[in-house]
Amino acid sequence: MPRNLSSGLITSLSGRQIRVADLIEIHLSTPIYFNTSFVDLTYDSVSAPDAGANTYLAQGQFIGLGNVQETKDLKIGTMNIAFTAVDYTTLGYVLNNEYIDRRVVVYRAVLDDNYAIDSTKVFQYFDGRIKDFNISESKETATLAFNVGSQFADFAKISGRRTNSDSQQRFFSGDVGFEFSPQIQTDIKWGRT
Repeated sequence: MPRNLSSGLITSLSGRQIRVADLIEIHLSTPIYFNTSFVDLTYDSVSAPDAGANTYLAQGQFIGLGNVQETKDLKIGTMNIAFTAVDYTTLGYVLNNEYIDRRVVVYRAVLDDNYAIDSTKVFQYFDGRIKDFNISESKETATLAFNVGSQFADFAKISGRRTNSDSQQRFFSGDVGFEFSPQIQTDIKWGRT
């Protein structure tokens, strides 16, 4: 996706030392804001459901972002966002809210020497929706991973069943209930006419 990066951001990226933080917005019924640095950061994003600046917490539970590949071809972007599930805080946010199809926005910010955000040095890295999540655990740790994709992530997927004989035979062999379904040409009148 083309980005209009500010000249200040380009200058910062070409510097000798770069301090970067990812800002993660998860738009649950009560929005949550996390960041990947070691200090809480304040930023006023255009995508946040709350008006004004929000505090992105350095909660220490964030593990990492999956890779996002960008190409010139039309391609659907997906990524994973992983949190530790040892502490139940983030897990509680998910289990106590409706999470499917909730918006997730990730920004990348170049921090100044005082670990603060200059709004001209922030760009949107990813924008998508939660498709599902997975909790994996072992003896030592547990991980909560969101599978996040754009609204077209399942564009080619054919969900559900069709109202034709082949689809019916796939699930119920021998059932001829849809045998004549392509031949119906008029509306079916129900009740009194």
